Amino acid sequence: MLMTNSKIIAACFTILYAILIYLVFAGQMTAAMYVMAVGMFLESLICLIDCFRK
Repeated sequence: MLMTNSKIIAACFTILYAILIYLVFAGQMTAAMYVMAVGMFLESLICLIDCFRK
């Protein structure tokens, strides 16, 4: 779960996951897995940075 209140970051992740959904429906499973892995890594990295800032 993303622990930030930034609207910009939330919008970026919404776009990222919309691209992911498109790739899944287009049958591009390998590209979809890469996008999912990058999205999950970025979410966890942002949460980690946010935890250490507080």
